[in-house]
Amino acid sequence: MRVLAHSASSDTLLVASHSTQFAATDSSIALLSDDFVTGEAYGQPSFGRRARLSSEILATAIAAIDFCLVLTAAAVAFTLYFDFSSRSAGGAEAEYYIWTTLFAAMLFVVGFERFGGYRLMQLLKLRWQLTRALTMWSMTLSILLLVAFLGKTSETYSRGWALTWFIATPALLLTVRGIFYRAVSGWIRGGSLARNVVIVGAGDEGRRIIGKLRKSQDKSVVIRGIFDDRKSRLPGSVLGLNVLGTTDDLVQLARRVPVDEVIVALPLDAEDRLKALFSKLQGIATDLRLSVDPIAEKFQVRGTSYLGAVPMLVITDRPLKNWHAFAKCIEDKVLSALLLILLGPLMAIIALLIKLDSRGPVFFVQERFGFNNDVIKILKFRTMYLDRGDQSGAQRTVQNDPRVTGVGRALRSLSLDELPQLINVLHGDMSLVGPRAHAIAMKAGNRLYHDAVEQYRHRHRVKPGITGWAQVNGLRGEVDTLEKARARVAHDIYYIDHWSLWLDLKIVLKTIGALASRENAY
Repeated sequence: MRVLAHSASSDTLLVASHSTQFAATDSSIALLSDDFVTGEAYGQPSFGRRARLSSEILATAIAAIDFCLVLTAAAVAFTLYFDFSSRSAGGAEAEYYIWTTLFAAMLFVVGFERFGGYRLMQLLKLRWQLTRALTMWSMTLSILLLVAFLGKTSETYSRGWALTWFIATPALLLTVRGIFYRAVSGWIRGGSLARNVVIVGAGDEGRRIIGKLRKSQDKSVVIRGIFDDRKSRLPGSVLGLNVLGTTDDLVQLARRVPVDEVIVALPLDAEDRLKALFSKLQGIATDLRLSVDPIAEKFQVRGTSYLGAVPMLVITDRPLKNWHAFAKCIEDKVLSALLLILLGPLMAIIALLIKLDSRGPVFFVQERFGFNNDVIKILKFRTMYLDRGDQSGAQRTVQNDPRVTGVGRALRSLSLDELPQLINVLHGDMSLVGPRAHAIAMKAGNRLYHDAVEQYRHRHRVKPGITGWAQVNGLRGEVDTLEKARARVAHDIYYIDHWSLWLDLKIVLKTIGALASRENAY
Protein backbone atom coordinates (compact mmCIF):
# COMPACT_ATOMS: atom_id res chain seq x y z
CA MET A 1 0.00 0.00 0.00
CA ARG A 2 1.06 3.60 -0.50
CA VAL A 3 0.20 6.82 1.32
CA LEU A 4 0.63 10.32 -0.16
CA ALA A 5 1.10 12.95 2.56
CA HIS A 6 1.51 16.72 2.40
CA SER A 7 4.30 18.10 4.53
CA ALA A 8 3.26 20.89 6.91
CA SER A 9 6.59 22.65 6.53
CA SER A 10 6.83 22.76 2.74
CA ASP A 11 4.87 22.38 -0.45
CA THR A 12 6.73 19.27 -1.47
CA LEU A 13 4.73 16.10 -1.68
CA LEU A 14 6.37 13.21 0.08
CA VAL A 15 5.78 9.61 -0.78
CA ALA A 16 5.89 7.08 2.05
CA SER A 17 5.83 3.43 1.30
CA HIS A 18 6.66 0.05 2.74
CA SER A 19 9.45 -0.24 0.15
CA THR A 20 11.32 2.13 -2.14
CA GLN A 21 12.22 -0.58 -4.61
CA PHE A 22 10.25 -1.52 -7.68
CA ALA A 23 8.84 -4.96 -7.07
CA ALA A 24 7.96 -6.87 -10.23
CA THR A 25 5.82 -9.56 -8.65
CA ASP A 26 2.15 -10.37 -9.01
CA SER A 27 1.42 -9.65 -5.34
CA SER A 28 3.23 -6.35 -5.01
CA ILE A 29 2.52 -2.92 -6.45
CA ALA A 30 5.05 -0.59 -8.06
CA LEU A 31 5.98 2.17 -5.63
CA LEU A 32 6.80 5.76 -6.53
CA SER A 33 10.07 7.16 -5.24
CA ASP A 34 10.49 10.57 -3.61
CA ASP A 35 12.80 11.53 -6.45
CA PHE A 36 9.89 11.64 -8.93
CA VAL A 37 8.26 14.36 -6.84
CA THR A 38 11.34 16.37 -5.96
CA GLY A 39 13.19 15.88 -9.21
CA GLU A 40 16.45 15.39 -7.31
CA ALA A 41 17.30 12.15 -9.11
CA TYR A 42 17.70 13.99 -12.39
CA GLY A 43 19.12 17.31 -11.26
CA GLN A 44 15.86 19.02 -12.21
CA PRO A 45 13.69 21.53 -10.33
CA SER A 46 11.39 20.14 -7.66
CA PHE A 47 8.06 18.78 -8.75
CA GLY A 48 5.79 19.92 -5.93
CA ARG A 49 2.77 22.15 -6.12
CA ARG A 50 4.07 25.56 -7.15
CA ALA A 51 2.91 28.46 -9.23
CA ARG A 52 2.93 27.32 -12.87
CA LEU A 53 3.31 29.57 -15.89
CA SER A 54 1.83 28.86 -19.31
CA SER A 55 4.26 29.21 -22.21
CA GLU A 56 1.38 30.32 -24.47
CA ILE A 57 0.29 33.06 -22.07
CA LEU A 58 3.93 34.10 -21.62
CA ALA A 59 4.35 34.39 -25.40
CA THR A 60 1.26 36.58 -25.67
CA ALA A 61 2.44 38.76 -22.78
CA ILE A 62 5.88 39.28 -24.33
CA ALA A 63 4.33 40.11 -27.70
CA ALA A 64 2.10 42.68 -25.98
CA ILE A 65 5.15 44.16 -24.22
CA ASP A 66 6.98 44.44 -27.55
CA PHE A 67 3.98 46.22 -29.03
CA CYS A 68 3.97 48.68 -26.13
CA LEU A 69 7.74 49.22 -26.37
CA VAL A 70 7.46 50.37 -29.99
CA LEU A 71 4.65 52.75 -28.99
CA THR A 72 6.55 53.98 -25.94
CA ALA A 73 9.70 54.76 -27.93
CA ALA A 74 7.64 56.69 -30.47
CA ALA A 75 5.79 58.62 -27.74
CA VAL A 76 9.00 59.54 -25.92
CA ALA A 77 10.64 60.65 -29.16
CA PHE A 78 7.56 62.70 -30.03
CA THR A 79 7.51 64.41 -26.61
CA LEU A 80 11.23 65.14 -26.54
CA TYR A 81 11.45 66.42 -30.09
CA PHE A 82 8.46 68.75 -30.06
CA ASP A 83 9.20 70.02 -26.52
CA PHE A 84 12.75 71.02 -27.48
CA SER A 85 12.01 72.27 -30.97
CA SER A 86 10.43 75.52 -32.01
CA ARG A 87 7.62 73.83 -33.91
CA SER A 88 4.62 71.96 -32.54
CA ALA A 89 2.52 69.13 -33.97
CA GLY A 90 -1.09 69.92 -34.65
CA GLY A 91 -3.95 67.49 -34.13
CA ALA A 92 -4.11 66.30 -37.74
CA GLU A 93 -0.34 65.96 -37.90
CA ALA A 94 -0.20 64.06 -34.61
CA GLU A 95 -2.74 61.61 -36.00
CA TYR A 96 -0.26 60.63 -38.73
CA TYR A 97 2.34 59.82 -36.06
CA ILE A 98 -0.13 57.72 -34.07
CA TRP A 99 -1.27 55.59 -37.01
CA THR A 100 2.27 55.13 -38.27
CA THR A 101 3.44 53.99 -34.84
CA LEU A 102 0.55 51.53 -34.46
CA PHE A 103 1.26 50.13 -37.93
CA ALA A 104 4.96 49.71 -37.11
CA ALA A 105 4.22 48.00 -33.79
CA MET A 106 1.85 45.57 -35.50
CA LEU A 107 4.38 44.81 -38.25
CA PHE A 108 7.12 44.08 -35.74
CA VAL A 109 5.05 41.80 -33.50
CA VAL A 110 3.49 39.85 -36.39
CA GLY A 111 6.84 39.48 -38.14
CA PHE A 112 8.67 38.41 -34.98
CA GLU A 113 5.94 35.86 -34.30
CA ARG A 114 6.45 34.51 -37.83
CA PHE A 115 10.14 34.16 -37.03
CA GLY A 116 9.11 31.98 -34.07
CA GLY A 117 10.55 34.56 -31.70
CA TYR A 118 7.91 34.10 -29.00
CA ARG A 119 8.36 30.35 -28.68
CA LEU A 120 9.79 29.18 -25.41
CA MET A 121 12.80 27.50 -27.00
CA GLN A 122 13.74 30.71 -28.81
CA LEU A 123 13.29 32.85 -25.70
CA LEU A 124 16.11 30.81 -24.15
CA LYS A 125 18.52 31.80 -26.95
CA LEU A 126 19.73 35.32 -26.18
CA ARG A 127 21.90 35.78 -29.26
CA TRP A 128 19.09 34.52 -31.50
CA GLN A 129 16.67 36.96 -29.86
CA LEU A 130 19.01 39.94 -30.28
CA THR A 131 19.84 39.30 -33.94
CA ARG A 132 16.26 38.49 -34.96
CA ALA A 133 14.86 41.51 -33.12
CA LEU A 134 17.28 43.80 -34.99
CA THR A 135 16.49 42.07 -38.28
CA MET A 136 12.74 42.41 -37.78
CA TRP A 137 13.00 46.07 -36.79
CA SER A 138 15.11 46.73 -39.90
CA MET A 139 12.44 45.06 -42.03
CA THR A 140 9.74 47.10 -40.31
CA LEU A 141 11.58 50.34 -41.07
CA SER A 142 12.10 49.29 -44.69
CA ILE A 143 8.36 48.72 -45.11
CA LEU A 144 7.56 52.07 -43.44
CA LEU A 145 9.97 53.94 -45.70
CA LEU A 146 8.60 52.19 -48.78
CA VAL A 147 5.00 53.04 -47.84
CA ALA A 148 5.96 56.66 -47.11
CA PHE A 149 7.78 56.92 -50.45
CA LEU A 150 4.96 55.39 -52.49
CA GLY A 151 2.33 57.44 -50.63
CA LYS A 152 4.38 60.63 -50.94
CA THR A 153 3.92 61.32 -47.23
CA SER A 154 7.54 61.33 -46.08
CA GLU A 155 7.57 65.13 -45.74
CA THR A 156 4.74 64.90 -43.18
CA TYR A 157 7.07 63.50 -40.53
CA SER A 158 9.87 65.16 -38.65
CA ARG A 159 13.27 63.68 -39.47
CA GLY A 160 14.41 64.39 -35.92
CA TRP A 161 11.49 62.44 -34.47
CA ALA A 162 11.95 59.57 -36.93
CA LEU A 163 15.68 59.26 -36.23
CA THR A 164 15.12 59.31 -32.46
CA TRP A 165 12.37 56.69 -32.72
CA PHE A 166 14.37 54.47 -35.08
CA ILE A 167 17.27 54.35 -32.61
CA ALA A 168 15.32 54.26 -29.33
CA THR A 169 13.10 51.33 -30.32
CA PRO A 170 15.85 48.72 -30.88
CA ALA A 171 17.63 49.96 -27.75
CA LEU A 172 14.48 49.24 -25.72
CA LEU A 173 13.79 45.95 -27.48
CA LEU A 174 17.31 44.61 -26.95
CA THR A 175 17.41 45.72 -23.30
CA VAL A 176 14.09 44.05 -22.53
CA ARG A 177 15.20 40.93 -24.40
CA GLY A 178 18.05 40.55 -21.93
CA ILE A 179 15.55 40.87 -19.08
CA PHE A 180 13.26 38.29 -20.73
CA TYR A 181 16.17 35.89 -21.12
CA ARG A 182 17.17 36.08 -17.46
CA ALA A 183 13.57 35.82 -16.26
CA VAL A 184 12.62 32.89 -18.48
CA SER A 185 15.86 31.06 -17.66
CA GLY A 186 15.13 31.52 -13.95
CA TRP A 187 11.57 30.28 -14.33
CA ILE A 188 12.82 27.22 -16.20
CA ARG A 189 15.40 26.44 -13.51
CA GLY A 190 12.81 26.95 -10.79
CA GLY A 191 10.31 24.66 -12.47
CA SER A 192 7.61 27.27 -13.05
CA LEU A 193 7.90 26.95 -16.85
CA ALA A 194 9.21 23.40 -17.05
CA ARG A 195 6.98 21.02 -18.98
CA ASN A 196 6.75 17.87 -16.88
CA VAL A 197 6.75 14.82 -19.13
CA VAL A 198 6.42 11.13 -18.31
CA ILE A 199 6.96 8.21 -20.67
CA VAL A 200 4.69 5.18 -20.76
CA GLY A 201 6.73 2.30 -22.11
CA ALA A 202 10.09 1.00 -20.91
CA GLY A 203 10.94 -0.78 -24.15
CA ASP A 204 12.93 0.23 -27.20
CA GLU A 205 10.41 2.92 -28.16
CA GLY A 206 10.68 4.60 -24.76
CA ARG A 207 14.47 4.42 -24.85
CA ARG A 208 14.50 6.05 -28.29
CA ILE A 209 12.26 8.93 -27.19
CA ILE A 210 14.28 9.64 -24.05
CA GLY A 211 17.49 9.71 -26.05
CA LYS A 212 16.07 12.13 -28.59
CA LEU A 213 14.58 14.46 -25.99
CA ARG A 214 17.90 14.63 -24.17
CA LYS A 215 19.79 15.22 -27.41
CA SER A 216 17.51 18.16 -28.27
CA GLN A 217 18.73 19.95 -25.10
CA ASP A 218 15.37 21.67 -24.69
CA LYS A 219 15.61 22.94 -21.11
CA SER A 220 11.87 23.52 -20.95
CA VAL A 221 11.17 19.77 -21.12
CA VAL A 222 11.77 17.73 -17.97
CA ILE A 223 11.40 13.95 -18.16
CA ARG A 224 10.12 12.92 -14.75
CA GLY A 225 10.12 9.17 -15.11
CA ILE A 226 8.86 6.04 -16.83
CA PHE A 227 5.78 3.90 -16.27
CA ASP A 228 4.97 0.48 -17.68
CA ASP A 229 2.19 -2.05 -17.07
CA ARG A 230 4.22 -5.17 -17.78
CA LYS A 231 4.94 -7.23 -14.66
CA SER A 232 7.93 -9.18 -15.91
CA ARG A 233 11.24 -8.48 -17.67
CA LEU A 234 11.12 -4.82 -16.70
CA PRO A 235 14.39 -2.98 -16.16
CA GLY A 236 14.78 -0.94 -13.00
CA SER A 237 15.74 2.11 -15.07
CA VAL A 238 16.08 3.27 -18.66
CA LEU A 239 18.99 5.57 -19.53
CA GLY A 240 19.26 6.57 -15.87
CA LEU A 241 15.54 7.23 -15.34
CA ASN A 242 13.72 5.00 -12.88
CA VAL A 243 10.76 2.87 -13.90
CA LEU A 244 8.43 4.24 -11.26
CA GLY A 245 5.32 2.13 -11.51
CA THR A 246 2.29 1.14 -13.53
CA THR A 247 -0.19 3.39 -15.28
CA ASP A 248 -2.47 3.01 -12.23
CA ASP A 249 0.26 4.70 -10.21
CA LEU A 250 0.54 7.37 -12.91
CA VAL A 251 -3.20 8.09 -12.74
CA GLN A 252 -3.03 8.48 -8.97
CA LEU A 253 0.00 10.75 -9.12
CA ALA A 254 -1.35 12.94 -11.93
CA ARG A 255 -4.34 13.80 -9.73
CA ARG A 256 -2.03 15.22 -7.06
CA VAL A 257 0.92 16.82 -8.82
CA PRO A 258 1.15 18.46 -12.26
CA VAL A 259 1.96 16.14 -15.16
CA ASP A 260 1.84 18.22 -18.33
CA GLU A 261 2.28 15.54 -20.95
CA VAL A 262 2.12 11.76 -21.13
CA ILE A 263 3.92 10.23 -24.10
CA VAL A 264 2.88 6.70 -24.92
CA ALA A 265 5.87 4.89 -26.43
CA LEU A 266 4.51 1.48 -27.39
CA PRO A 267 4.57 -0.54 -30.62
CA LEU A 268 1.93 0.82 -32.99
CA ASP A 269 0.65 -2.69 -33.75
CA ALA A 270 -0.26 -3.31 -30.08
CA GLU A 271 -3.85 -2.23 -30.74
CA ASP A 272 -5.59 -3.83 -27.75
CA ARG A 273 -2.93 -2.59 -25.35
CA LEU A 274 -3.07 0.93 -26.73
CA LYS A 275 -6.88 1.01 -26.61
CA ALA A 276 -6.97 -0.04 -22.96
CA LEU A 277 -4.20 2.40 -22.06
CA PHE A 278 -5.86 5.40 -23.72
CA SER A 279 -9.17 4.56 -22.09
CA LYS A 280 -7.47 4.64 -18.69
CA LEU A 281 -5.35 7.78 -19.22
CA GLN A 282 -8.06 9.92 -20.81
CA GLY A 283 -9.53 10.41 -17.36
CA ILE A 284 -6.65 12.62 -16.17
CA ALA A 285 -6.13 16.28 -17.02
CA THR A 286 -2.96 16.05 -19.08
CA ASP A 287 -1.88 16.14 -22.72
CA LEU A 288 -1.84 12.59 -24.04
CA ARG A 289 0.39 11.81 -27.01
CA LEU A 290 1.09 8.68 -29.01
CA SER A 291 4.64 8.52 -30.28
CA VAL A 292 4.94 7.75 -33.98
CA ASP A 293 8.72 7.92 -33.87
CA PRO A 294 9.23 4.62 -35.75
CA ILE A 295 7.11 5.99 -38.61
CA ALA A 296 8.69 9.45 -38.41
CA GLU A 297 12.16 7.94 -38.83
CA LYS A 298 11.12 6.70 -42.26
CA PHE A 299 8.60 9.39 -43.21
CA GLN A 300 8.23 13.06 -42.32
CA VAL A 301 5.04 13.15 -40.22
CA ARG A 302 3.54 16.65 -40.16
CA GLY A 303 0.54 16.22 -37.90
CA THR A 304 -2.99 14.97 -38.31
CA SER A 305 -5.82 15.93 -40.59
CA TYR A 306 -9.37 14.82 -41.34
CA LEU A 307 -10.86 13.71 -44.64
CA GLY A 308 -14.54 13.93 -43.83
CA ALA A 309 -14.72 12.13 -40.48
CA VAL A 310 -11.63 9.99 -41.12
CA PRO A 311 -8.53 11.00 -39.08
CA MET A 312 -5.18 10.58 -40.81
CA LEU A 313 -1.51 11.17 -40.06
CA VAL A 314 -0.07 13.84 -42.33
CA ILE A 315 3.13 12.43 -43.82
CA THR A 316 3.68 15.15 -46.41
CA ASP A 317 1.80 18.26 -47.40
CA ARG A 318 1.92 20.04 -50.72
CA PRO A 319 4.20 23.05 -50.29
CA LEU A 320 3.55 26.44 -51.82
CA LYS A 321 -0.21 26.10 -52.18
CA ASN A 322 -3.08 28.59 -52.00
CA TRP A 323 -1.80 32.11 -51.20
CA HIS A 324 1.80 30.93 -50.96
CA ALA A 325 1.63 29.63 -54.53
CA PHE A 326 0.08 32.89 -55.72
CA ALA A 327 2.76 35.00 -53.99
CA LYS A 328 5.56 32.82 -55.38
CA CYS A 329 4.11 33.07 -58.91
CA ILE A 330 3.88 36.87 -58.75
CA GLU A 331 7.42 37.05 -57.37
CA ASP A 332 8.77 34.92 -60.24
CA LYS A 333 6.92 36.71 -63.03
CA VAL A 334 7.68 40.26 -61.86
CA LEU A 335 11.34 39.74 -60.94
CA SER A 336 12.21 37.65 -64.01
CA ALA A 337 10.63 40.25 -66.32
CA LEU A 338 12.49 43.12 -64.61
CA LEU A 339 15.80 41.23 -64.67
CA LEU A 340 15.41 40.37 -68.36
CA ILE A 341 14.86 44.06 -69.13
CA LEU A 342 17.80 45.19 -67.01
CA LEU A 343 20.18 42.44 -68.10
CA GLY A 344 19.08 42.32 -71.76
CA PRO A 345 22.02 44.40 -73.03
CA LEU A 346 24.50 42.27 -71.07
CA MET A 347 22.95 39.07 -72.44
CA ALA A 348 23.27 40.45 -75.99
CA ILE A 349 26.98 41.16 -75.46
CA ILE A 350 27.49 37.65 -74.02
CA ALA A 351 25.76 36.12 -77.05
CA LEU A 352 28.08 38.05 -79.39
CA LEU A 353 31.20 36.95 -77.47
CA ILE A 354 30.12 33.30 -77.62
CA LYS A 355 29.68 33.48 -81.41
CA LEU A 356 33.09 35.12 -81.82
CA ASP A 357 34.85 32.64 -79.51
CA SER A 358 33.78 29.31 -81.01
CA ARG A 359 31.44 27.88 -83.62
CA GLY A 360 28.00 26.70 -82.61
CA PRO A 361 24.74 28.08 -81.22
CA VAL A 362 24.54 30.70 -78.48
CA PHE A 363 22.26 28.65 -76.25
CA PHE A 364 22.67 25.19 -74.81
CA VAL A 365 19.40 23.31 -74.26
CA GLN A 366 19.37 20.43 -71.78
CA GLU A 367 16.69 18.17 -70.32
CA ARG A 368 16.49 18.36 -66.53
CA PHE A 369 14.16 17.36 -63.72
CA GLY A 370 11.42 19.91 -63.03
CA PHE A 371 8.32 20.21 -60.90
CA ASN A 372 6.65 16.90 -59.99
CA ASN A 373 9.63 15.02 -61.44
CA ASP A 374 8.62 16.06 -64.97
CA VAL A 375 11.32 16.64 -67.55
CA ILE A 376 11.81 20.24 -68.67
CA LYS A 377 14.17 21.84 -71.16
CA ILE A 378 16.30 24.58 -69.63
CA LEU A 379 18.32 27.25 -71.41
CA LYS A 380 21.92 28.18 -70.73
CA PHE A 381 24.57 30.10 -72.59
CA ARG A 382 26.80 27.56 -74.32
CA THR A 383 30.10 27.29 -72.45
CA MET A 384 31.62 24.17 -74.07
CA TYR A 385 33.00 23.41 -77.50
CA LEU A 386 30.25 22.13 -79.77
CA ASP A 387 31.81 18.69 -80.29
CA ARG A 388 32.60 18.17 -76.57
CA GLY A 389 29.31 19.05 -74.94
CA ASP A 390 27.50 16.57 -72.72
CA GLN A 391 23.78 16.65 -73.46
CA SER A 392 22.93 14.10 -70.76
CA GLY A 393 24.89 15.70 -67.92
CA ALA A 394 26.39 12.35 -66.90
CA GLN A 395 29.95 13.68 -67.07
CA ARG A 396 30.70 16.14 -64.26
CA THR A 397 32.37 19.45 -64.99
CA VAL A 398 35.69 19.64 -63.15
CA GLN A 399 38.17 22.43 -62.52
CA ASN A 400 40.14 23.38 -65.67
CA ASP A 401 37.82 21.19 -67.74
CA PRO A 402 39.22 21.05 -71.32
CA ARG A 403 35.70 20.96 -72.75
CA VAL A 404 35.00 24.55 -71.58
CA THR A 405 35.73 27.44 -73.96
CA GLY A 406 37.61 30.59 -72.95
CA VAL A 407 34.45 32.70 -72.83
CA GLY A 408 32.63 29.81 -71.18
CA ARG A 409 35.17 29.71 -68.36
CA ALA A 410 34.55 33.38 -67.58
CA LEU A 411 30.78 32.92 -67.76
CA ARG A 412 30.89 29.91 -65.42
CA SER A 413 33.07 31.69 -62.87
CA LEU A 414 30.41 34.41 -62.54
CA SER A 415 27.45 32.04 -63.17
CA LEU A 416 26.41 34.28 -66.06
CA ASP A 417 25.76 31.19 -68.18
CA GLU A 418 22.58 30.71 -66.09
CA LEU A 419 20.99 34.03 -67.19
CA PRO A 420 18.87 32.56 -70.03
CA GLN A 421 17.01 30.55 -67.40
CA LEU A 422 15.16 33.79 -66.64
CA ILE A 423 13.20 32.89 -69.79
CA ASN A 424 12.35 29.53 -68.19
CA VAL A 425 11.15 31.39 -65.10
CA LEU A 426 8.99 33.76 -67.14
CA HIS A 427 7.62 30.78 -69.06
CA GLY A 428 6.68 29.02 -65.82
CA ASP A 429 9.03 26.01 -65.95
CA MET A 430 11.28 27.32 -63.17
CA SER A 431 11.38 29.73 -60.24
CA LEU A 432 13.92 32.40 -59.51
CA VAL A 433 14.70 30.69 -56.17
CA GLY A 434 14.39 26.97 -55.52
CA PRO A 435 16.31 23.69 -55.64
CA ARG A 436 18.68 23.65 -58.61
CA ALA A 437 17.46 21.80 -61.69
CA HIS A 438 19.61 18.69 -62.13
CA ALA A 439 20.39 16.90 -65.39
CA ILE A 440 18.57 13.57 -65.69
CA ALA A 441 21.78 11.56 -65.87
CA MET A 442 23.60 13.53 -63.16
CA LYS A 443 25.53 11.29 -60.78
CA ALA A 444 26.59 11.43 -57.12
CA GLY A 445 29.70 9.36 -56.75
CA ASN A 446 29.19 6.48 -59.18
CA ARG A 447 25.40 6.32 -58.89
CA LEU A 448 22.57 8.33 -60.41
CA TYR A 449 21.73 11.25 -58.10
CA HIS A 450 18.08 10.27 -57.66
CA ASP A 451 19.05 6.69 -56.75
CA ALA A 452 21.96 7.59 -54.47
CA VAL A 453 20.10 9.99 -52.12
CA GLU A 454 16.99 8.62 -50.42
CA GLN A 455 14.99 11.85 -50.16
CA TYR A 456 16.05 13.22 -53.55
CA ARG A 457 12.56 13.21 -55.08
CA HIS A 458 11.22 15.42 -52.27
CA ARG A 459 13.02 18.38 -53.85
CA HIS A 460 10.78 18.11 -56.92
CA ARG A 461 7.67 19.11 -54.96
CA VAL A 462 8.43 22.71 -56.01
CA LYS A 463 9.73 24.22 -59.22
CA PRO A 464 13.52 24.23 -59.60
CA GLY A 465 15.28 27.56 -59.23
CA ILE A 466 18.16 29.46 -60.77
CA THR A 467 19.63 29.88 -57.30
CA GLY A 468 18.84 28.12 -54.05
CA TRP A 469 19.49 27.65 -50.35
CA ALA A 470 22.21 25.06 -50.99
CA GLN A 471 24.10 27.33 -53.40
CA VAL A 472 24.27 30.29 -50.99
CA ASN A 473 25.50 28.00 -48.22
CA GLY A 474 28.70 26.98 -50.00
CA LEU A 475 27.33 23.94 -51.86
CA ARG A 476 28.20 25.02 -55.38
CA GLY A 477 30.35 23.30 -57.95
CA GLU A 478 31.23 19.66 -58.47
CA VAL A 479 29.28 16.93 -56.64
CA ASP A 480 32.01 14.32 -56.40
CA THR A 481 30.96 12.57 -53.16
CA LEU A 482 27.79 11.10 -51.74
CA GLU A 483 28.16 13.35 -48.67
CA LYS A 484 28.01 16.49 -50.82
CA ALA A 485 24.96 15.15 -52.64
CA ARG A 486 23.12 14.44 -49.38
CA ALA A 487 24.06 17.87 -47.99
CA ARG A 488 22.57 19.59 -51.05
CA VAL A 489 19.34 17.61 -50.83
CA ALA A 490 19.08 18.35 -47.09
CA HIS A 491 19.38 22.09 -47.81
CA ASP A 492 16.80 21.84 -50.59
CA ILE A 493 14.30 20.13 -48.30
CA TYR A 494 14.95 22.74 -45.60
CA TYR A 495 14.10 25.47 -48.13
CA ILE A 496 10.86 23.73 -49.13
CA ASP A 497 9.79 23.25 -45.52
CA HIS A 498 10.62 26.83 -44.45
CA TRP A 499 9.70 28.81 -47.57
CA SER A 500 8.72 32.44 -47.25
CA LEU A 501 9.12 35.58 -49.35
CA TRP A 502 11.67 36.78 -46.79
CA LEU A 503 13.72 33.60 -47.27
CA ASP A 504 13.65 34.10 -51.04
CA LEU A 505 14.83 37.69 -50.60
CA LYS A 506 17.60 36.52 -48.29
CA ILE A 507 18.76 33.93 -50.84
CA VAL A 508 18.77 36.47 -53.67
CA LEU A 509 20.89 38.89 -51.62
CA LYS A 510 23.27 36.13 -50.52
CA THR A 511 23.56 34.94 -54.13
CA ILE A 512 25.20 38.25 -55.05
CA GLY A 513 27.86 37.65 -52.41
CA ALA A 514 28.29 34.02 -53.49
CA LEU A 515 28.83 35.09 -57.11
CA ALA A 516 31.43 37.63 -56.07
CA SER A 517 33.39 34.94 -54.22
CA ARG A 518 33.50 32.64 -57.30
CA GLU A 519 34.09 29.73 -54.91
CA ASN A 520 33.62 26.28 -56.54
CA ALA A 521 32.43 27.94 -59.77
CA TYR A 522 33.99 26.27 -62.84
